[in-house]
Amino acid sequence: MKIKSLGLDNVCSVEWIAEKNAIQLIDQRLIPFEIKFNLYSNVLDICEAIKTMVVRGAPAIGATAAYATALAIKEIENIPICDKKEKLEEKLDMIQATRPTAVDLKNYSFLVYQAALETNFSFDETLLAARRLYNQILEECRLIGVKGVEIIEDGDTILTHCNAGPLATIDHGTALGLIINAHNQGKNVHVFVDETRPRLQGAKITGWELEQEGVSHQIITDSAAAFLMSEGKIDKVILGADRCLKDGTISNKIGTYSVAIAANYHKIPFYSAFPWSTIDLESDSIEDFKIEFRDENEVKYIKSKEGEVLVSNLGSDALNPAFDITPPELITGYITSKGVLNQEALINEINKK
Repeated sequence: MKIKSLGLDNVCSVEWIAEKNAIQLIDQRLIPFEIKFNLYSNVLDICEAIKTMVVRGAPAIGATAAYATALAIKEIENIPICDKKEKLEEKLDMIQATRPTAVDLKNYSFLVYQAALETNFSFDETLLAARRLYNQILEECRLIGVKGVEIIEDGDTILTHCNAGPLATIDHGTALGLIINAHNQGKNVHVFVDETRPRLQGAKITGWELEQEGVSHQIITDSAAAFLMSEGKIDKVILGADRCLKDGTISNKIGTYSVAIAANYHKIPFYSAFPWSTIDLESDSIEDFKIEFRDENEVKYIKSKEGEVLVSNLGSDALNPAFDITPPELITGYITSKGVLNQEALINEINKK
């Protein structure tokens, strides 16, 4: 990931700092106003960083949770072996409770937990397992950008929603990764960036990332997307996912379902890009989804460079669902490390796993 203002070309939003036994996170809450690297060396602080969205994006919080689970082994190393499993499970529960919708967090933390049991609670071996999963995320997201670029044609105008770029995925990005690849290949692409209320991840983070990469873009209000579709100004919709069921139903940032409905009405291709860790192999229907509802003040206040600004009637209550659910019949294709898949091909690949 590029950060032009710091003269950096190879930065990751999540990194393990071995000499300090700590995770380094870019504080995404401060983008684009400030670039700040935070160090976290205990599970409790990492959980708070995930809850408060210092780190966000399904693959990035999956990697963070993997390392947090490894750190949990360090925290219980001095207790009797007979008590380790119970204490580790307590910490695992705490990690997995931080963000209930994004399944990467649950999948990766559980895999590291399994590695801890298999290695008799060896910190070094458990950390190695977390590192392998971290590298797997990097490689999958890189391949998504390579395999998915084929759907972008020269001259395309693409709508994206929320943020599925390098910050959300450690480095390469998913939806944004293939858009950046298309730009680097010399394709003339333009991106409409939904602001993505209430936290404005599109306006703040996606806009910033596209600027770093030199990709032509404009920020729009969420409510402008359907109008621009009706005017014939959008060729494709490409966005990420926080969870995908075995039938191809996705959960993504609130507003995704509205975009999918509008795209379907206007016969505009709608794609979702994600790594395999975003697949939920346990849930069978949308009734199994646990949609996260966040603090109402995220709706009532907007964070600016100067601080929080009230943008609503102070005495009114607000409702703040963080995600919604989009059924497969509204999705043209799924962009994965295996390539661009339709629903049937996606299900076949999931069944193999």
